Amino acid sequence: MRPELPGFYFDEEKKKYFAIKGPIPGSKPSSSSSRTKQKPEPKPFKEPNYQKRKKLKALKLLCSRELSGSVIAVNKKKSNFKEEIEKTQASKPVVWRYDSTENIGDAALKQFQVDIQTSQGLTTKNILVAGSSGGCLSILRVSKPGQIPFVESETQALNGGTECEPVCVLPRKEEREAPRLIWRPAHSHLHALSSISSIQLIGRSDASQHHVKRALITTLGSAGRGSIFILSLAEEPYIVTPRSLQGNVSSECTIWTADCSVSGTLAAIGTNLGAALVDLETGAGSYFLRTESDVLALQFHQSKGNIVQCGLRNGAIVSVDVRERPSRLTRHQIRSQSSSRTSQATRKKEWFKLRGNINPSHVLYMPSSLTCMKALKTYDQYLMASSMDGTIKLYDQRMVKRGVAVQTYEGHVNSHTRIEFGIDPSERFLMSGGEDCYTRIWSIKSGQLLSENKFSNSVPSVVCWSAVEGHSEWKDSIVHGAWLGSREAIFNMF
Repeated sequence: MRPELPGFYFDEEKKKYFAIKGPIPGSKPSSSSSRTKQKPEPKPFKEPNYQKRKKLKALKLLCSRELSGSVIAVNKKKSNFKEEIEKTQASKPVVWRYDSTENIGDAALKQFQVDIQTSQGLTTKNILVAGSSGGCLSILRVSKPGQIPFVESETQALNGGTECEPVCVLPRKEEREAPRLIWRPAHSHLHALSSISSIQLIGRSDASQHHVKRALITTLGSAGRGSIFILSLAEEPYIVTPRSLQGNVSSECTIWTADCSVSGTLAAIGTNLGAALVDLETGAGSYFLRTESDVLALQFHQSKGNIVQCGLRNGAIVSVDVRERPSRLTRHQIRSQSSSRTSQATRKKEWFKLRGNINPSHVLYMPSSLTCMKALKTYDQYLMASSMDGTIKLYDQRMVKRGVAVQTYEGHVNSHTRIEFGIDPSERFLMSGGEDCYTRIWSIKSGQLLSENKFSNSVPSVVCWSAVEGHSEWKDSIVHGAWLGSREAIFNMF
């Protein structure tokens, strides 16, 4: 029997004592050692940036401005006082839900300012044009508290409507007066056979001439028969006129999206057969892009009215010169989006055919199908796009050949839903709903997620601000006046 030495054990094979530095080889761990074994300390919780932003009090910023001027120190970095105040306000939005607005604004939403001819003369009114996935088009009257939404001469014509009661849903359990009131008419202005796919202003709207007289309405199409309508807003009752497609544009196509030229004479429509240019007066149309992939998003280039940017189902974004004649559409082959994830050996075999006046070297690629695409109006070389896998990116079109986004916005949730994001009039903030029913706000410049809030039980699928550019009400807008549409209701964020 070998004597036991404290701190040592005896190895029978090697006939030697060894110091005990850990568990003895082959021995079972004792219950006492398992008890004394401490659990690793959990990693400290790291707050997201937008939560830190909420704790940045406006009072501190004001004190910093008094001491340092407009350039202040935030998180050991120099920053602009006005930008920091706006970020702080954007991180704490106030949201109202409007009763009696369910299932009317989940497909398309636009706010316009119109001049209506009444018995008392020309009257300026704010309206909200809402389109639903069920094919209903509703025109809601918007007013401020204490403002009469319609004059006495309109009472009889508008009899049977509903004043939509605003309910503050964010912050919860707080009663605040809504900055906007809306009134819903008794009947919809249009009952289409399929979902409203887009609502677009016809012609330019600005501060000096903000009279909106017409709007373009498109429907998705039942059994592949999309439709185009012209909504006249010059006087009440509003008139919706169908515009039949003429020329070589097929009437049996699905219309996913549309946009109008600055002059208001032409409209570009995105279909399952390609993209076409339509004369809004005659309905005559012709394809300027033929493709096997649906055109899910498109827009006229702000400064180059002869260029239309098209976002395809396969994730490609192409810029097309619409001056080329339809009979002379050039054939091209561009890389298929699926090939970007494959090896170099198989990449050469996967190509996508299309016809149009495009430059294949200037094609952008998103990871999956396009859902929304908008160019910044202040800097029209910057293009923001979102895809169905939840990706939102900002591209500089002067650096297209590199194919690298200048900014990416993390946190968006999507897998298959067509969600339209919104950019505020100051072009400092990006807002979008997600499939998880959360609404998120990012800083466009830094890509920082400023807030994410859930106030709707259905997906907030559309976001819009007033269509009046440069109007004094939105001069210093942050997220003020944003409208959001879901199947549950219409919401206003202020």
